[in-house]
Amino acid sequence: MDSILESVLRELARDARLSAGEIAATLGVEESAVTDAVSEAEERSIILGRGAKINWETLGLSTVYAVVEVTVEPQENVGYNAVARRIARFDEVRTVYFVSGAYDLLVMVEADNMRGISDFVGDRLATMSGVKGTTTRVLMRRYKEDGVFLDADLQNDRQKVVF
Repeated sequence: MDSILESVLRELARDARLSAGEIAATLGVEESAVTDAVSEAEERSIILGRGAKINWETLGLSTVYAVVEVTVEPQENVGYNAVARRIARFDEVRTVYFVSGAYDLLVMVEADNMRGISDFVGDRLATMSGVKGTTTRVLMRRYKEDGVFLDADLQNDRQKVVF
């Protein structure tokens, strides 16, 4: 991978709000090189989207998050992929990972309330063809997500790590 492309991607991953000019200044390259790198990354489906991490609770809007451990019956010639792809299409599903261990897929879901989580898991996910079992864990509180502190007190009270 081109070193400029990799550097641009690392800057965008850190803060997607950065302009091409800001990234160029940080990296010491021409702004056109940054714009070209971003265009290339979008064309090659390296950049898949950009978004903001929002703490909805500070707006008084509650969302319920759950982690669902899913055990799957692998299908001939496609293994776990067919089931994982069907699960990924549901609106409630935020993330799907194929994992090692006691279960096969880790599915992150969100809904407006517990009933939404319950209806999704009980009525649609657990009953899917290829799904052998589910274990659901409701997230009680989020502190940090994708490297971003969601709790302002944690953000301001970071401890120094000394080795």
